[in-house]
Amino acid sequence: MKKKILIVEDDMSIAEIQRDYLEFSGFDVHIQTDGVSGLNDIKKNEYDLLILDIMLPKMNGYEILKNIRETKDI
Repeated sequence: MKKKILIVEDDMSIAEIQRDYLEFSGFDVHIQTDGVSGLNDIKKNEYDLLILDIMLPKMNGYEILKNIRETKDI
């Protein structure tokens, strides 16, 4: 089974480059482009790795990390 990675990045060109390299390496990659969507996705799904931008719209990366650390070990 492929390892799942979530990229939370508001610059789509950066996210797509990361996704392309990771998918080429055999990972299942999902992208969210703002903090709230990223947090909701993390709460609904299980990921093996999170690539998290710090400066995001709606909610910054530090807030997301603080929130998910209360309930998940990622």
